[in-house]
Amino acid sequence: MAYWSELPPELLTLIAKRLETQFDVLRFRSICRPWRSSFPPKLYPLPKRLPSSKKTKAGCRFSLNQITIATLFLVRLPPVTENRSNQTDPSCWLIKISDGKPLNPLTDSGLNANLPKVLDLINCQVIELGHGYVGRYSVHINYRFRGLYRNYIEKVEILRLSPDGDDFMVVGLFSHGVEYLALLKSGENEWTVLENMHGIQDIITSNNKLYAIEQSGGTIIVDQFFSVGFIQHAVGSPTNRKFLVESSGDLLLVEMIFLENSESNAGFRIFKLDEENQKWDEIKSLGDQILILGLHQVVSVSAYEFHWGDQGNLIFYSIDGNVEDRVMYVFDLEKGISIPLENCPVYCNLFWPLPVWLNSSESVVSSSMEATPGTEFANLGICEDVGSSFSSS
Repeated sequence: MAYWSELPPELLTLIAKRLETQFDVLRFRSICRPWRSSFPPKLYPLPKRLPSSKKTKAGCRFSLNQITIATLFLVRLPPVTENRSNQTDPSCWLIKISDGKPLNPLTDSGLNANLPKVLDLINCQVIELGHGYVGRYSVHINYRFRGLYRNYIEKVEILRLSPDGDDFMVVGLFSHGVEYLALLKSGENEWTVLENMHGIQDIITSNNKLYAIEQSGGTIIVDQFFSVGFIQHAVGSPTNRKFLVESSGDLLLVEMIFLENSESNAGFRIFKLDEENQKWDEIKSLGDQILILGLHQVVSVSAYEFHWGDQGNLIFYSIDGNVEDRVMYVFDLEKGISIPLENCPVYCNLFWPLPVWLNSSESVVSSSMEATPGTEFANLGICEDVGSSFSSS
């Protein structure tokens, strides 16, 4: 009989290095004492202070005051059989954890529910689907007789420049009428603001590079040495909203087209980056992938994770109103139509309400940490430093 605790340390290290998320590292280290001591927590410390920018040409000074990490999780029951593919079974639930608070992944609205204090990880599975960073910015605008301050929330990206995470580049969006790309390397005291590149609609890090998409459809590529490149061929229409997401190893651009006088309130086009040939190629299908368009984060996940087989090719999104009033929809790429989630219980149950099996003390929820191996729900996604934020002074 083989004992997992007796695996050679060098083999454990090889396994641990292939774990992509901090939550997976947490589960790996919780197996037994030898496993825990074989690999340290996957920590990516962030700076405690960030400098304000110099005054821009428009007379504005920007600050990035706080960064919070938001993590999207799938909580699901184990499949009854290996080949289970039953969309009518509400065995999956999506939740976003930001700053220790549970949120709706599409609207960022708070979940007013009696969430269990502890999840029993023997009877349910928790899978990290992705994470992103959100920044609290402020801008000081100089007028002749007085200054004006404005605070806003916008996306942030962190480009890791070393395996241990000590070297990195913070990428922000400085916004005053239009969005400017701003870069700050660890150890430096001055932001690099690319003022000639504005109208940025989304940013993403992929393949050790930063990618940004302009409203006009132009693509900006920045490497770890601050070398800036462009894809001159514009993609999509300047009037449409654009998102960037990594899916199955490819970088995709999602163009959201707002429709009037149509049964569908929005349409979508998908493009895949061909960086070698400096162009975006339109694709007609996502295959088994499903896109979840949050307010500051887009995540691609396989339909197999929901026990749906290959029945993907869907986009979940929300539009209109403030955070609490946004309406959620699902867009079927194959049929080219969008439907309110409230009319699709199968899909709506992914987001709300809280599944009965998750809220039942007799099924998967442990009343104490001593009863069964579990994790505190409030700390879901907070593996050592996940969910933490830093402030400037």
